[in-house]
Amino acid sequence: MIPFDFEYYKPTSAQEAVSLFHNLRSQEKNPMYYGGGTEIISFSRLYQLFPKAVIDVKGIPECNVLEFKNDKLVIGAAKTLSQVQESNLFPLLNQCGGRVADHTIRDKITLGGNICSRIPFREAILALLVSDCEVIIENKNGIRKVPLESIYTESMLLEPGDLLLQFTVEKNYTVMPFFSMKKTADGDVDYPQDRIGYPLLSGVFLNNKGHIRAAFSGLCPYPFRSLKLEAVLNDTTVSPDEKLNESVQCLPAPILNDMDSSAQYREFVFRNTLAGALDNFEGVEF
Repeated sequence: MIPFDFEYYKPTSAQEAVSLFHNLRSQEKNPMYYGGGTEIISFSRLYQLFPKAVIDVKGIPECNVLEFKNDKLVIGAAKTLSQVQESNLFPLLNQCGGRVADHTIRDKITLGGNICSRIPFREAILALLVSDCEVIIENKNGIRKVPLESIYTESMLLEPGDLLLQFTVEKNYTVMPFFSMKKTADGDVDYPQDRIGYPLLSGVFLNNKGHIRAAFSGLCPYPFRSLKLEAVLNDTTVSPDEKLNESVQCLPAPILNDMDSSAQYREFVFRNTLAGALDNFEGVEF
């Protein structure tokens, strides 16, 4: 139970939701957009969030799209991880989202909620980082479409009141060869699996006509894609062992060292993951 009262709104359009947000914010009600609600409920119970108003976005049509349109996959931000997984329209995204929490929780967590989460792992974003995803946002100035990479660094760079509507990915990215794995404190995660913990490392690799793209979660304090690291992986003049050594030097932040794993073990897992990906793509024709 949330230990305080709050107001609940369920608008039927994006414009109404954004207008509501700014009106409620002007009344100092600390409004929050509400999708699956798992994070709002959890952090409110811990007295770490105190919204006086929540705005349910599940009644907004644009947030509930999940289909191909003109050779682009369009995914509404309010679609749950389970719905995305069951659609099987983007297998790499299916694996990333399908390894979050357990099935019951995935029935509630939305794609937009996972990507904007306060929890640092945000595993669903990995598939989008390597696929030139574009994000459609509604704010008080109207709708804008921007590349995901332009509004994501260590987290999503959204202004107060910005409403994530959709994510779009070119169809060709959804059928490219890929390699994906997740390692937890309990061991490897074989997809699919129901009860899944936080990652020591989640890694995704997409082969775009012979060029490997890669993104990771759990290794550093935030999910990332590193062009510098990808340049090393795709350098044909460098031996596999040298690639592993140089890749470690390309990380954007120190490797996490916490109660789940030492930095040294995470580095070991990272090296093994890279080696597995390179082996997986060796000899594949594109």
